[in-house]
Amino acid sequence: MKVSALLLLVIIGLLAFTNPTESQYRAHIKEREGIVGSLGLGLADLLSKNSTKGIHRDNYVVLSKFYAGGDGILPRQDLAWGIAGKFVDIEIEKQR
Repeated sequence: MKVSALLLLVIIGLLAFTNPTESQYRAHIKEREGIVGSLGLGLADLLSKNSTKGIHRDNYVVLSKFYAGGDGILPRQDLAWGIAGKFVDIEIEKQR
C-alpha cells in the first residue's frame, strides 16, 4: 500500500513538474505553424485587452488548457490541452 501511494505521488510530481507553460505553447505553435502561427499569435495579442496575453492558460497543476480570446474583441476559443510537456489539440466543431 505504501509503495503504490509513493508511486502515485511520484507520478503526480512528475506531471506537475512537466506541465507546459504558455511560452512553451507559443513555441509549439511557432514550430508547427511557422510564420502563419507567429502572425496568428501576434494578431491574438493585438486584439486582446492585455497586449501580451492573446493566449491564456488554465492551470490544473498536472495539466493545462490553452485558449485564445475571452477578453477584448475575440471570443474564447479552446485550443489545446498540455500534459507531460506535450500538447493535444482540441478539435473545433464545424457549425452548419
